[in-house]
Amino acid sequence: MMTADTDRRRFLRRAAGTTLGIGALATAAGLGMEEAAQAKPRGHGHSPESPVIGTWRGIVTLPHEEEVALFTFLPNGFFLSFAEGVHMATGRWQPTGRRTVTFTLWQVLPSDLKGLPKQYNGEVRALHHARLDGNRLTSEGTYRSLDIDGNELDRGPVTAWAERFDISTFWPPAD
Repeated sequence: MMTADTDRRRFLRRAAGTTLGIGALATAAGLGMEEAAQAKPRGHGHSPESPVIGTWRGIVTLPHEEEVALFTFLPNGFFLSFAEGVHMATGRWQPTGRRTVTFTLWQVLPSDLKGLPKQYNGEVRALHHARLDGNRLTSEGTYRSLDIDGNELDRGPVTAWAERFDISTFWPPAD
């Protein structure tokens, strides 16, 4: 008989093998954002013309560290983040106003930040409230750090700022 703790550990271990694949697929999907933006939005009622859609490069600040990060907001509310080390996160976003959005993220924490991680020791969940001003995004929020069994280890403020990062210069490939 499986317990919730055993299921949680098994899921986090499997994430080691699938997180990189998911990130690669979502990044590839990001290259087709223009086509996706033209599609009729579903799910959270997102406007395909939301000014947050695209890729952003900036800094995430936690009480104990600062990381360079890349955020990608895709149409229909899907969110990806890649930060220093092996910090990959996925989440959802939703507009809260003409130039404001709320986004959440979920990130598994590898036990070894050198090389491809094979084990995880926990996760981070965060909620951000962001404001867009031209090509600049700033956010404030709260993060929670959980161990592999789901026990809260830490909680605190998180801020981020980012500038729009144009990945279209890499696509389509030169003939």
